[in-house]
Order: sequence, then C-alpha cells, then structure tokens
Amino acid sequence: MVSQPGLWVAVLKSVAMLSVVLAILILVLFLMKRFLHLKAGSSQGRLIQMLSYYHLAPKERIALIDVAGEKMVIGISAGNITCLGRIEKPEALAQIENSKGAMIKVDGSFMDTLLSSLRRKRTEGER
Repeated sequence: MVSQPGLWVAVLKSVAMLSVVLAILILVLFLMKRFLHLKAGSSQGRLIQMLSYYHLAPKERIALIDVAGEKMVIGISAGNITCLGRIEKPEALAQIENSKGAMIKVDGSFMDTLLSSLRRKRTEGER
C-alpha cells in the first residue's frame, strides 16, 4: 500500500483552516458578549437602569435599580422578581449618586436580614 503525500497535506490544510475558522468564531462571540454586555449596562436615556447587583446564589441576586429617578432594591430569582424596598433617605441617595457603577457593599447584618426575608417569601410562595 503506497501512501499519498498529497492526501496528508490536504488533510493537514483542512484541519488548520478549520482551527482558524473556529478560533475566529470564538473570538467574535467573546467580543460580542463583552461589548453587548457593556452596552446594556450603560443605559443612558432609558427610564429603567440597573445601578448595581449582588449575587446571593447561582440564580438569585439583589439589584439596585433606578426607575424614572426612583431608586429601588429588588430581589431576582429564577421564578420571580420582588420589590424589597425603596431608597428614600437623602444621604443614601447622595451615596448612590457618588458611587454610580460601583458594587454595593453588603454587610453581614443586612445580608442576614435579606436572606431571612427571601426564605420567608419562598416558604410563603410554596404554600
């Protein structure tokens, strides 16, 4: 059986081109995800803006949003979205305006209160 060198060269060229195409595709998808995510985060001129969020679990988080100038804290889970409260104190509003785009630091006591509230709402929803 005689091996044909032209066949192996063609196979190597095909594999190399496939690798190049896949690398370009992965790069384009990565860039699209990155730039579309940044574009969605900068929502100037929109009535609803997500200012910050904090992940509690893989599919649960709390978020600080601005709805037509009113700051609200919402809980987001796989099954629903719940309004946890509104920010009305002038000091808190000033702090939010000063730290636009920064993540909110959540201390342990607030975190414990929030988690117990989420658990309570979850058990109420199961009934």
